[in-house]
Amino acid sequence: MDKPSVSTLVENLEAELNNGGFEQFFFNAAGDLTAETIEALVAIGATHTASVVRRAAARFPGGMPPSDRNARQALLETISPDSDAFEEDDAAFLEYRDKLSELAANYQSGA
Repeated sequence: MDKPSVSTLVENLEAELNNGGFEQFFFNAAGDLTAETIEALVAIGATHTASVVRRAAARFPGGMPPSDRNARQALLETISPDSDAFEEDDAAFLEYRDKLSELAANYQSGA
């Protein structure tokens, strides 16, 4: 499987977070690529957003969620049994301190 583009990783993160927060991001397939998503955010210059995702990911043992979806979903049950463990991280992401679409577009165009 080819690695998704930087813009695809950022778009997937944004879609999941806007729809259901980090709980949904980690539950769904987008969470398979958490480390790559953080790298993509750093690459486009979205340092605040990268730190928010890094902080949310650090709630998992070892500081990063497993890339295996089933293993990650099982861990979510213990990390966030009431689906509220990521509320502060969700709020920090939704502040949109980084203009993700603009940064991704500039990165893709080489600007």
